[in-house]
Amino acid sequence: MKLSVILPCYNGGATIAVQLDALASQTYAGEWELIVVNNGSTDNSMEIVQSYRDRLPNIRIVDAYVPPGPRLGVSHSYNVGLQSATGAAFVFCEADDEIADTWLQMMAEALASHALVTGPLDYTRLYEPWIQEMHGGGAQSEELMRVNHAPYLPFAYGCNLGLRRQVYETVGEIDESFPCAWDMDYSFRAQLAGFDLHFQRGAVVHYRVRHQLKAIFRQSRNWGRDSALIRKRYRVGMGKLELPHRIGTVLFSLLRLPLALNDKAKLARSLFDLGWQVGEIEGLIQHFIVPWFVQRQKSAVFRKPLSYTKS
Repeated sequence: MKLSVILPCYNGGATIAVQLDALASQTYAGEWELIVVNNGSTDNSMEIVQSYRDRLPNIRIVDAYVPPGPRLGVSHSYNVGLQSATGAAFVFCEADDEIADTWLQMMAEALASHALVTGPLDYTRLYEPWIQEMHGGGAQSEELMRVNHAPYLPFAYGCNLGLRRQVYETVGEIDESFPCAWDMDYSFRAQLAGFDLHFQRGAVVHYRVRHQLKAIFRQSRNWGRDSALIRKRYRVGMGKLELPHRIGTVLFSLLRLPLALNDKAKLARSLFDLGWQVGEIEGLIQHFIVPWFVQRQKSAVFRKPLSYTKS
């Protein structure tokens, strides 16, 4: 089974060589191609990619950005990569992470018997101790994450995701209206279409999260906004007192923030939590999520079965 590795990149010059080294060191002996999706990089990212052609002769570079239009997000880059891929299955990785040497082999083995797969994220290899302390074990480090609301399903992080072509042909493209949570949405859509999500323990990705405090807050805020958008997509309403409760939580967190100033890990964690709450408040307001007791009255809309397959 030929695999297409899809690697999006926007100004990844500081980190992409680490990922390319990892790809060049894969133990997988089967046929595969590497599609680097350039989303309008203005640094030396593509020069670095070109320098790996001797070690990775299967590289193809495709462009996701069409000037003078707007530069779209990573979900758009993955869609462009999927459209260009020739493999029977696709695996996703990113320019700021580092896959384990056996990652491609483990993904291939999983895809031989499962249509949709993911693997662990490791939070120890690429970080200083304070980052490790902040994240603890980290999301998806030992098992799949799962939402505690409809559709009550697990999801995979997009930086470690594999799917057979059959999934793509059935479910369709990634929804580009999700700036961050496109991977959660795609995981749900694929499972609702009948494809189980398999966790392949040997398919490890060494994950790189933000390490600057401002960037930690900004990323978490973006995730919080998309969390509200996910709730809108899957018809999960807002509790009667949820918005004032969240606003109160943000105000309380701001008052407690000075207590964490002398501990970088605690400060980072506090900013992460604060960013998420701020983002969810913004998302709830932006997407007009109605309270649950209003939803119960809208039976014609909210009792319609969920189904996500390619039309």
